[in-house]
Amino acid sequence: MRLVEPTIGQERIRRAVLFVLTTIALCAVLALVCWQAFQSQRCAVTVMAWDREVSLYTHAATVAEALEEANISLAAGDICDVDLDALITEGLIVTVERAEPRFVHYAGEIIPVFTTDKSVLTVLALAHVTPGTDDMVIPDIYAELAEGQSVRVVKVDYEEVWEEIAVAFGTETRPDASIEAGLTKVYRQGVSGIERVQYRVRLEDGQEVGRDELTRDTVKEAVNKVVLTGTMTAMSRGAEDIRFTRAFEVKATAYCPCQECCGVYANGLTHTGLPAKKGVIAVDPNLIPLGTRVYVDGYGYATAADTGGAIKGNRIDVCYDTHGEALGWGVRQVKVYVLE
Repeated sequence: MRLVEPTIGQERIRRAVLFVLTTIALCAVLALVCWQAFQSQRCAVTVMAWDREVSLYTHAATVAEALEEANISLAAGDICDVDLDALITEGLIVTVERAEPRFVHYAGEIIPVFTTDKSVLTVLALAHVTPGTDDMVIPDIYAELAEGQSVRVVKVDYEEVWEEIAVAFGTETRPDASIEAGLTKVYRQGVSGIERVQYRVRLEDGQEVGRDELTRDTVKEAVNKVVLTGTMTAMSRGAEDIRFTRAFEVKATAYCPCQECCGVYANGLTHTGLPAKKGVIAVDPNLIPLGTRVYVDGYGYATAADTGGAIKGNRIDVCYDTHGEALGWGVRQVKVYVLE
């Protein structure tokens, strides 16, 4: 049997097919090797973030890339216990601590701070607040904050001020035998004095909370009021000497037993049951007790035996027998003497 030799063209095709198959095989092997190498480069990483635990098999090169792959972003003040530029290693555990919002109340402003640190001192530093020597920090600057607690800095300042204040005058009493007992007379009016006082004022957040007196100077002395008090207990009316225990200055009106003056009480009797006639007066029992014998200037001797709705304090009503006499009296300012 005779073998047929392949032609030159057929040989070329065979070789080309063999080359292609060999190339495909080599590429497949190379791809498999590369895939295996790629898979072998993945690292197991665990991320502990707040209340979450994320396990990754990652090709990330750095911690920052791994956090991004885990959809964990860091906000201001958050802390990662591994440097973000650190390279990933097998079995790496990364812990992220979320910052809490804190607020510093200072000089009328509210300054927000985000930090994981609970120290008051740290929070103030992050807020760029430096308390003065006298300022108050609440809570204490070396304390730790509770959850949700803020820091308050009360700015304390001191200033010295001068103020002029009025000084009340006193009252002096002097006995005077020319004035009836029970009566007084102003001999000299009082005049207030003036003092200039220096204070050290404490201000908290601009508001005064206290002051201490430093010095006091007298600008004008106060002048006391002088009141003369009567000691006279005897007087003369015509040829008659009248002795009394005390006197009152009163407003005096007049009435008679008629219905026009007394209305529904026009029964001819006084409050004490005595007949309403001349020699009887109505008084305020709190000033002059009922039954007291008195002498009324311009009227004469009388007995305090009646009362009236309008008769209060230094007010009396003198009784006359007729309406005409009562009208003739009118309204007067008189002295009433309480007899011994």
